Amino acid sequence: MKLLLLSLALVYGIQTHHTCSEEHQPDLTGTWYTVSVASNDTAKIEEGGPLRIFVQKLILENGNLRAVFFKRENGKCTQFSVSANPAEEDGQMKVEYYGSNDLYLESFKEDEYAIFILYNHNNNKVTLWGELFGRTPNLSDDIKNKFEETCINLGLKREHILDVSETDRCQELE
Repeated sequence: MKLLLLSLALVYGIQTHHTCSEEHQPDLTGTWYTVSVASNDTAKIEEGGPLRIFVQKLILENGNLRAVFFKRENGKCTQFSVSANPAEEDGQMKVEYYGSNDLYLESFKEDEYAIFILYNHNNNKVTLWGELFGRTPNLSDDIKNKFEETCINLGLKREHILDVSETDRCQELE
């Protein structure tokens, strides 16, 4: 199993590593909120870091999933979008953002949360990155614990996980 995001998105027909079958595809279209982020390089997810991005919505278009994000740069909110395209490996998507990312939908409940794991390839370095999205800005401790457990199972430590549910989400862009 393998993080941005990006924060980031999926295609019609994507499968999770364990449970999603062809008969049941994830419905990820709609409004989402970034609740937690994690990385083995915490400088990249801290304030001002390139992987500290916040999801606004996911949109299915022509079989690909487009994700609309925003980030704070120089004190201002900037909106941008990225597209996730299916890769040859089952369940993997490719996303170009701050390098190339291998994206996996690790776990989801369509009306509640989605956990994405990404491997960011930039300047000959691989950064493990995880994002917890919620259909609402705040999620239960059970879901946050599930994200933490997923990250720890991938080799991250608790101090590599940031709860950003109370962070300024650039509401003026929503």
